Amino acid sequence: MLLVASPEEIRKCDSYAIEKLGIPGILLMENASQGVIQSILMKYGGVAGKKVFVFCGGGNNGGDGLAVARKLFGMRAEVYIFLLVAPEKLHGDTKTNYEIALKIQKDKPKTDTFEIITLKDVKELEKYPKPDLVIDAIFGTGFKGKVQGLFYDVINWINTVRAYTVSVDIPSGLNGDTGEVEGIAVRADLTATMGLAKTGLMLNMGKILPGKIYIIDIGIPSFVYQLMGIKTYYLESLDVKRRLPVRPFNVHKYSCGKIFALVGSPGLTGAATMSTLSAMKVGAGAVIAGVPESLSPILEMKLTEVMKLPLPETNEHTIGWNALDLIEEYIEWADVLIIGPGISKNYETKQVILNVIKKLNKKAVIDADGLNALVGNLNILKSLHNEIVLTPHSGEFSRLTDLPIEKIEREKIEVARNFAVEYGVVLVLKGDTTVIANPEGEVFINPTGNPGMATAGSGDVLTGMIAGFMGQGLSAVDASICGVYLHGLAGDIARDKLGELPMMAMDILNAIPDAIQKVIKEEKG
Repeated sequence: MLLVASPEEIRKCDSYAIEKLGIPGILLMENASQGVIQSILMKYGGVAGKKVFVFCGGGNNGGDGLAVARKLFGMRAEVYIFLLVAPEKLHGDTKTNYEIALKIQKDKPKTDTFEIITLKDVKELEKYPKPDLVIDAIFGTGFKGKVQGLFYDVINWINTVRAYTVSVDIPSGLNGDTGEVEGIAVRADLTATMGLAKTGLMLNMGKILPGKIYIIDIGIPSFVYQLMGIKTYYLESLDVKRRLPVRPFNVHKYSCGKIFALVGSPGLTGAATMSTLSAMKVGAGAVIAGVPESLSPILEMKLTEVMKLPLPETNEHTIGWNALDLIEEYIEWADVLIIGPGISKNYETKQVILNVIKKLNKKAVIDADGLNALVGNLNILKSLHNEIVLTPHSGEFSRLTDLPIEKIEREKIEVARNFAVEYGVVLVLKGDTTVIANPEGEVFINPTGNPGMATAGSGDVLTGMIAGFMGQGLSAVDASICGVYLHGLAGDIARDKLGELPMMAMDILNAIPDAIQKVIKEEKG
C-alpha cells in the first residue's frame, strides 16, 4: 500500500527533518536531484549529447531544477537553464545551487554548453536549438491558483514542443492537494516526486498530467511520515489479494455470508437484482431479497440463486410499515444487511428504513434511497456500535451533509475523512476517483475504474460486492477496499472487452470473476 501525502504534510516532514533531525536542506535538495537523474536514466535513457532545457522558478522546486541541470551537464548533456524569476529573488538552498551553476558556467570549457538565461519573454526560446529533453522545475507542490504571464507562456510552450518532459515533484500548474488545474499545467511524460506521492497526483487531472510517476527517497527517515500522522494510502493489487477471504474446506452456504437486502420498488427491480447478485458473485453463501410483495413475481423471473421474501407494501407498492416485524425476523437471520438500492423515496418506506437503522445490531451497507432516508437524520449513525458502510456519490453526499458538490470534489479526501471520523462509519465516496475513509481517519484512494462505469446500476453492483465481502468475515473497511478495487477492475475488464460507450452495469457484474482471478494471478506472478 502506497503512502500518499498532501503538500502541507510533506512540508511538515521536510521541516522536521531539517530542524529536529539536523539534515541540511541542501542535502535533501541534492538527494532529490539525484533521484530525478535516476528516474530520467530509467525512463528516458542516456543524456550524453542531448539538448536539455531546464525551466526553473524561484522556490525550492527551482533549486531542485538547478541541481538537476548541474548533474545533467556532468553527464555530457548540452544544458540550457531558463530562470523565470530575477536571480536576486532566489534565496536559501535555491540561491546556493544558482551560485554553483554560475561558477560552472564561468569555468566550463568553451566547447561545452551550460548556459543560464533569465527569460523575459517566451519568444526568446526561438534563439536556441530544439530540446530533446525538458525539465519542468517551475512550481512545486505548494502551488495553487491560476498560472499567468510568462509562466503561462512557458508552460504552453512546453506542452507544444515535441520533447520528453520531466516534471520535478509535480507538473507545474497542477494543484498538489486536489489535482485541479486552473487554466494550464504541464503535461509530463514523467514526474519524479519527492519522498511520497502527493494527493494531487492521484485525483482529477493529476491522474492524467504526470505521466509515469517515480517516487524518490530523499533521505527522510520513514518514521517521520508516521510521526506526522499521514494516513492516506493508494491501493495496489496486492493490498486486495491479501484481504480476499479464503474458504475453509468445511464451509457451507450459511457459514460464508448470509445477506438480507431491503431493495426494490416499481421501476427499480434492476437495483434489487444487481445488488443481490453481485453479493453472491463475490462469494456470499445465501442472499435473501426483501421486496414489496407485488414485485416478488417479477424478481422470481429475474433472480435464480437469490431467495425472495415478499414484504407487506404501501399503496405505491413500496416496502410498507406492516413489514417491520418480518424484516426484524430476517435481520436476526442475517450476517449483513443491504439497505437502499431501488427502495424509493416513499415517506412510509423511509420511516421503515429509519426504524431499521435505529435498531441495527448487524453490519450493513447503506446506499441510494437508504442514504436519502438518512438526510436530516445522520446522528442516528453515532448511536450505532456495529460496522456500517455508506456508499454515496457526490450528489448524495451533498444532500447528506449540505456541502456543495464542488467542495466535495475539490476536497474529497478531507471531507471523506472528517465524515467517517465524526459519524463512526466507513464512507465509500464514489466518483471518477473513489475514496474509502474509516473512523480511524485513514483514507484509501482507489486506482481502478473508467468513465464507462458512469452508467445506471453500477453503484448497486458495488453495494452488493461490499456486503458480500462483509458477510464472509471481512471488516467494513477491508470489504470496502476489496469491493471498490475489484468493482473498478471489473469495469476495466468490461471496457477492454466492449469499449466504454456500450458498457452497462451487468457487464461489470459479469466481469467480477475475471477481476478476482486477475488479482490472484498478479500476486502469484
